[in-house]
Amino acid sequence: MSYLGTQPNDVKKNTGLYTPSEILQLTKDGSWGGSLELIQTQNATGVAVVDFTDLKNYDTHYVSFTGLETASNSQYTQMRFSNDGGSSFQAGTSYQRAVQYGGTDGAFGESRSVGINSIGLLSFSNAGTPMNGYAYLSNLKNSSKKSFVTQQSSIGTTYFYWGSYSYPTAETINAIRILSSGSVNFTAGTISLFGLKDI
Repeated sequence: MSYLGTQPNDVKKNTGLYTPSEILQLTKDGSWGGSLELIQTQNATGVAVVDFTDLKNYDTHYVSFTGLETASNSQYTQMRFSNDGGSSFQAGTSYQRAVQYGGTDGAFGESRSVGINSIGLLSFSNAGTPMNGYAYLSNLKNSSKKSFVTQQSSIGTTYFYWGSYSYPTAETINAIRILSSGSVNFTAGTISLFGLKDI
């Protein structure tokens, strides 16, 4: 019978039936599936790109960005993948998307496209207005599967952007880059990368 926990210190038999107190303790110990492990947090202030080159081995990764700001309007916050450890990042026509957006101005819509050059984490910015959001990234480290991203983000309290992206090439993705379009620096904010433990 398999166990929950980290070998050689397996902590609980995996019987498939746990009391609430056992679940709480396993979660606190970081041994319960679904727990997030922080891989790295980076300050984005003063840079136009933030690279994560140590993804570790997870089926699912989670990226959060908090308080991102730029000094210019209409800049896009994007993500790109690398298959060579961060020496280069896939652009060209490497990605596909299906997203929805809306705002307090009454503008709602959707966007679907293939052959785009990045994964959009936020479709535009307002100077000095914080951008917040998150993205789940699936199958990055699996060379036999395509990679997928599901994301949601907002600008202040005025605009939301959410949907899914795919990287339709089955290969190992071992680094990711968060960037602002037009080589414009972020002026504030942090970006964190987590690994999601399997259940």
